[in-house]
Amino acid sequence: MMKVVRVLVVVVFFFMSLAVFAQKAPTAEASVDYSMVMYNPAKNYTGTRYLNGGGGAIVYNFGKYLGLKGEFQGYASTTATFTVPAGRVIPPGIYKTQANMFTYLFGPQINFRIRRGKIFAETLFGGAHSNGYANLYRAAGYGTGSAQNNGFAMAMGGGFDYHLTDSFDVRVAEVDYFLTRYSVVVLGTNNQSNFRYVGGIVYRFGGK
Repeated sequence: MMKVVRVLVVVVFFFMSLAVFAQKAPTAEASVDYSMVMYNPAKNYTGTRYLNGGGGAIVYNFGKYLGLKGEFQGYASTTATFTVPAGRVIPPGIYKTQANMFTYLFGPQINFRIRRGKIFAETLFGGAHSNGYANLYRAAGYGTGSAQNNGFAMAMGGGFDYHLTDSFDVRVAEVDYFLTRYSVVVLGTNNQSNFRYVGGIVYRFGGK
């Protein structure tokens, strides 16, 4: 128990010493980025696959520690193979399709500003749109109903921005648990518990 207490004391004093040299908070931060999602559906018609894309975000800061973030990302996949079992409305079989995904997320970001950058944590909520189901319908020759789908999306995680110049940071890594949830009449609700990486450039303005 005493060892744990000593470790906690050391950690607290370490972060207190970093805070002495902390940056002042900019009014806002805008970023452009590359993003990779390891897409992992619960209903395993396609199996795990990787989506590559990018986008950007803007954070408005309410003081040094709290910001409000809005983020927009777009992804494209390589050819996805859907294996649909018997018992579904879509005829059983193996179908190869293309898919893309667009996400829009909003929520709080907690910032801890240190001398050479910023550590942050975030919880974001919003939506995701994909044409993957529409392409599956077409590949299967199933034309009833709408397969264009908007679903719920959520990202929880954090990252580190390295202070490059007075105005620019490099987002070394942002890693998130990224949930998407699509509901399609003939397949039912399908959750995807994904891993997401984001890296890019951040421009800081105001409040200097």
